[in-house]
Amino acid sequence: MNHPEKLAFKFIANACGIFTGKLGTRVLCDPWIVDGVFEGSWCHYPPLTTKMSDLKNIDALYVSHLHPDHFDERYFDFDKSIPIIVLDHGPNFLIKKLTALGYTNLIRIKDKETVQFKEFDITMFAPFVTHNFHEAKIGNLIDSAMLISCDGVSAFNANDNNPTVAAAQSILENYPPVTMAMLNYNAAGPFPSCFDNLDTAAKKAGHERVLNRNFAHMRDVVATLKPKFVLPFAGAYVIGGRLHEKNDYLGTTTWDVCAAWLKKELSTDTQVVTLRENDTFDLSRGESDRPYQPINVADMKRYIEENLSTLKYPYELDAVPEEQKLRSDLEIASQRMLDRMKRFELESSFHVVLKAFGKRLQIYPKFAEMDAASMADLPKYLECSMDEKLLRQILDRKAHWNNAEIGTHISFFRQPDFYEPDLHTSLQFFHL
Repeated sequence: MNHPEKLAFKFIANACGIFTGKLGTRVLCDPWIVDGVFEGSWCHYPPLTTKMSDLKNIDALYVSHLHPDHFDERYFDFDKSIPIIVLDHGPNFLIKKLTALGYTNLIRIKDKETVQFKEFDITMFAPFVTHNFHEAKIGNLIDSAMLISCDGVSAFNANDNNPTVAAAQSILENYPPVTMAMLNYNAAGPFPSCFDNLDTAAKKAGHERVLNRNFAHMRDVVATLKPKFVLPFAGAYVIGGRLHEKNDYLGTTTWDVCAAWLKKELSTDTQVVTLRENDTFDLSRGESDRPYQPINVADMKRYIEENLSTLKYPYELDAVPEEQKLRSDLEIASQRMLDRMKRFELESSFHVVLKAFGKRLQIYPKFAEMDAASMADLPKYLECSMDEKLLRQILDRKAHWNNAEIGTHISFFRQPDFYEPDLHTSLQFFHL
C-alpha cells in the first residue's frame, strides 16, 4: 500500500496492527503472532499467515502492557535499539522486563502526556478505572491506552484499558476529535467457562450477560466520544488444547457479533469497521483496501476440533511433582500471599481452598487441611483446582496464576456465586 493521505491502520490479529503515517512511518502495536500464550491455551482464529519476520520493517513499537497477548516474550526479538513506546506510570513491570531484556530506547510517556514521534503526536493514558463493572481496590494496574494522530486524523487504541464514559468525555473535551476508536468488546478470562458451580444453561446465560454488558458499555463510550469510526478490537482468541471445549462458554465472541450489535444499537453516525488479517483501513479516506470477509463460525469450530484441540500445553510435558514437597511449598506460598495482601490492605470474606493430589488445602485466610466436615462449615468459599504440574510452575514462578486463570487452566467452584475482583488479584501473589 502507498502512504496514506494522513493515517492508516493495518490489522494483524487481536491487538496487533501497524499504524502508518503520511510520511510512511510505521508503528507496530502489541505483536502476538504465535499460538500458545497464557500458559499454552490461547490461539488465533482465523489462523495467521503473518510471521514475526514480516513485522520487522517498522520504525517503532507500542507495547500496551505485560499480558502475553500484547507482549509475547517468547518471540519478542526486535533490534535492541528500536524505539519502544511505553506508559511511564506506577509500578511498571513492563519497563522492568524490557530493560532486563536489553532494550535501550524506551520512549516513556507519562499519563496524559503528549510527545511527538516523527509525524505522529502520541498521548498515553494510564488505567482509567480499577474495574469497569465491579468494585475493586486494586484491579487494573498494568494496562495503557494510546491516542495517535497525524495531521489532525487520530486513532484511540484502548487495548484492554477501556475508558469509562467519564473518561471518554474528558478525552472529547481535552483532545482533538477522535477519528477512529479501537475498543475492546470481550471479557477475556475464566468466567463463565471455568466455574463448575454453574451448569451448562447458567454458563450460556453468563456468556450472554457479560457480552451484552460489554457491548452496552462500548455503545455508551462511542456515544460520548463520537468518533467517525469504531473498530471492535483486542481480546479476539480461541482456546486450543485439551481445554478447547471451554470455547462454548467464554465471555467472548467474534468481532462480527459485536459489530452487528453496535450497528443496531448505536444512535450516532459512527461507522462500525471490521477488519481481517492484513486489511488496511485508511482513516483519512474512511475506507479499507479490500472487501471484508466475515468469519465463518462453522469453519472456526471445525478448525478448533481438527487442528487446535491436539495442542499440548508446556506444563503438560513436565514430570509430575513430588507430592510432599508441593504440599510444604503450598503452605509457604499461602503465608507469603497473606503477607502481601496485608501490605496492600486486601482482604476477603471468602475462604480459598486449593485441590491438589485429591486433597483439599485451605490457603486463605490461613493454611489448613480440609475434610468434608470442615468444608461444610465454611460459610463462603472459592475452591480452585488445576493440573499439579501447572501448580508447581506457578509456585516456582515459571508460570503465573493470572495467566493460568485467563488461559482457562484453573477451575473454580464458588459458594455463593459472587465475584470479588480483589480476591482474584490477591491470588496472583500466590507463589514462592
